[in-house]
Amino acid sequence: MARPASDIRARIVAAARPVFLAHGVDAAPLRAIARAARTNLGMIYYYFPTKDDLFAEVIEAPYAKVVDDLAAALGGDRPVRERIRDLYRRLCAMTPDEREVAGLAAREVLTSATRRVRMFERFWRGHIPLVLAALEGGKARGEIRADVPTPLLLSMTAGAALFPQIALHVLQMPGMPSPEALADRLVALLFDGIAARP
Repeated sequence: MARPASDIRARIVAAARPVFLAHGVDAAPLRAIARAARTNLGMIYYYFPTKDDLFAEVIEAPYAKVVDDLAAALGGDRPVRERIRDLYRRLCAMTPDEREVAGLAAREVLTSATRRVRMFERFWRGHIPLVLAALEGGKARGEIRADVPTPLLLSMTAGAALFPQIALHVLQMPGMPSPEALADRLVALLFDGIAARP
């Protein structure tokens, strides 16, 4: 007779997230995660041999959803400016759940070299190639300045999105425009510097 399907893995991941948010990965008590998941330490180690494995799984589902959305935003044969605008609009419209996971990932990337390497390896299989492809396509079509190296374009594109996101969502600074209006302004500023000149 086949064993019934189990939701233990999903329960462990769901239980780990608030514990990681409260304590950080290194200080997170596995017993608290096991208790919240209604399981035992042995099952945690069965599914996740290390805390870093569990951390990666906590990040994966929300990140994979964002990557799917970014692939849709950056895809197609539209002008690159429209695709980057849609990228920024999606980022400006992050859900509280996505922002919470992004904050956890950012904190852990800054505090652990091991997690930093692992996260950047995942990013290179996730959103980074999507953005690079859009930028390279824009250069090839003459929409973006050819004299700006693509890694610099990537940095500029990321930088133009990152700090306003912090101001909009984390600091909740007064006077910030709506997420959609912010995305439109950011694209205008970015393309002021990178758009191909006639």
